[in-house]
Amino acid sequence: MKIHSLSVIVVLGALLCSPQAAWAQYQRSMTNTGFESNDPQGTGPPNWQAFPDSVVPGWLSTTGVIEEWDSTFQGVTSYEGSVHAELNANSPGALYQEVCLVNGDIFNWTFAHRARSGGPPVQNVTFEIANSAGTTLQVLGSQASIVPQGWNLNSASGVSYTGPSGIQRVQFRTTDPGSYGNFLDAITINLTPFLEFDGSTASGSETVPGANLTSIVISGDVVVAFDVVVNITGGTATLGDDYTTPSGTATFSVNVPAGNYVQGLIPLGIAILDDTGVESTESIQMSITPVPANYTITSSSTCGGSGQANAIYNIIDNDSLVTLNKQWIGAAIGDDATITVSNGGFVIDTLNSDAGGTNEIDTDATPTPAAFGDTLEFAETLAGTNVANYVSSLACTGAADTNLADGLTIATGESAISCTYTNTRSGLAVAKSLEVVSDGVSTTSPKAIPGATIRYCILTTNIGQTTAQSLIATDPLPPDVTFVAGSMLSGSSCAGAVTPEDDNDTGADESDPFGISIAGTTVTGTATSLTPGSAFAIVLDAVVD
Repeated sequence: MKIHSLSVIVVLGALLCSPQAAWAQYQRSMTNTGFESNDPQGTGPPNWQAFPDSVVPGWLSTTGVIEEWDSTFQGVTSYEGSVHAELNANSPGALYQEVCLVNGDIFNWTFAHRARSGGPPVQNVTFEIANSAGTTLQVLGSQASIVPQGWNLNSASGVSYTGPSGIQRVQFRTTDPGSYGNFLDAITINLTPFLEFDGSTASGSETVPGANLTSIVISGDVVVAFDVVVNITGGTATLGDDYTTPSGTATFSVNVPAGNYVQGLIPLGIAILDDTGVESTESIQMSITPVPANYTITSSSTCGGSGQANAIYNIIDNDSLVTLNKQWIGAAIGDDATITVSNGGFVIDTLNSDAGGTNEIDTDATPTPAAFGDTLEFAETLAGTNVANYVSSLACTGAADTNLADGLTIATGESAISCTYTNTRSGLAVAKSLEVVSDGVSTTSPKAIPGATIRYCILTTNIGQTTAQSLIATDPLPPDVTFVAGSMLSGSSCAGAVTPEDDNDTGADESDPFGISIAGTTVTGTATSLTPGSAFAIVLDAVVD
């Protein structure tokens, strides 16, 4: 038995791979086939070391130990590189890697074998496929070497695997007794890589050209780069309008560079075009053309499972149309307004509206295009002489965003939104009238002569379309008359002013429902509210000086 110290060195092997966590990983190709990932005893003179198989990338051993030698140690130069392995570490056994195989796989391989001085005169290795229990399923090759021969290179090509599909051991096994013998190096084992689409269906917004786009997923060793031919076989999306392909046609090639892949992703090169048309979800149907000499279409998640040779990509539209409306209520004919819509500070649409009728509604014949997630700002400008005459409000239908003070943010799926500015006319009309009640001379046609009593009426009418709140009307008496104390009346019209009002601005009479008072020569009338079309009247008497 060999006496040695055991030194554990962890070295990570390099793989060209892009595994996805959602997939169960399996190995399709052999790794670390020259045993170069470990350096026996580290730096220094050539040496040897028995490693636990857990620290030797790719390899497992039926003995749990893998012995590696530096090139030129004890006069044995590696076949290639700077390290080689000895199969009889402590006892006969097997070195193997667990690889996904499918019935009918074609093998090409080479391996270098050499007998070790001190071992049996003839040292034998069998290259074979075994199941997980180590039972031989198929012998692929063997080599018998004697010490004087040095390295022997064994190779074969085009050998078909006849065993069951699944995870199997690709192994090198010896039954030679003892712990001396059977050096291995320069192993190359070529299998066609496994390839498929990375899913049967995928979807993404047209906003992002590559959002969740279908890819090719590949596992295995690609010795020489090759092309995968992909065909667009159908779908509702239009090539050139909704998406492009690398070739610009429905058939295009996807290059797979040389490398060792473990569920590596290769993009198709399809680009989604972001148009401005409002459309339903559109699809691209595609298929992979089989080329058995270059790859096998099979599952990337289940060893031996069916491969995804067909896929559908759905393009989710991100476009919306916003229609502008202008609703006039009780407008004055000829009043004008301009509505603008901005996106990111830039005006993208304008609606000019002229009130041709009192309750006219104007609609923009060309809706504004926008995208999901955009925030639009609205503004309205009324002619300067009309600003005070209207109460304005904005409402958008079909929108998830109901707080429009900070703009309208278009939610996903809101493809048609209607936004309406409503302008309701407001305003008050004040009319002042008088009549001579008596002059002390004529009872039928009194005149405004000194000493005559004049009755004034100040009528305030809500001519708008909204209720006016907290109204205050004031009017100074002419300088040549004197107010008649206790003469004030209120009502909803001049003729209907029959409610007595005292002269001060306090008391219950100030809200019955109107209030009237006089301070000096200034008359003040108040109303809590005045609905559209209603009025309140201030009636009082004065004597001509």
